[in-house]
Amino acid sequence: MLTPPDPPSPTTYSVGVNATTAEYEPLVPSVRRALEVALSREAVPAGSGVAVLLVTDDEIAAHHARYLNSSEPTDVISWPSGEDAGGHLGDVMVSCERAAAQAAALGHSTEREVCVLAVHGLLHLLGWDDLAPGAQEVMQARVDALVAEAFPQ
Repeated sequence: MLTPPDPPSPTTYSVGVNATTAEYEPLVPSVRRALEVALSREAVPAGSGVAVLLVTDDEIAAHHARYLNSSEPTDVISWPSGEDAGGHLGDVMVSCERAAAQAAALGHSTEREVCVLAVHGLLHLLGWDDLAPGAQEVMQARVDALVAEAFPQ
């Protein structure tokens, strides 16, 4: 279990994290902590918020097909809320099954990978892009730094 260095301070952000199965419930506090750190370090205005849903491959594949025209599961999808959302930045969906497979390949915990993916989705909501040449490495370095700050090893 990832453990923050100190208890999270009271947040000025609205971070909603829910799991679609009881198996993923233990991941919720760590994901919330990682997102709170990321929102703070990215200088997001107080009162802003994000909603994250931890799901199965089948659940994310259904959304991937509906919104992005691909029936394959993916690791993370984010949907920005738009300008008139009252501080709600958008929604992020993370496949915990994809996260587990990626974590095994990378040699770290599923919990850490779920946090990495949630922060990656949040950065997309904040305008980060990983499609331009070199942008993926820059964005991944930022994600890794934010997760490492939330959970120093």
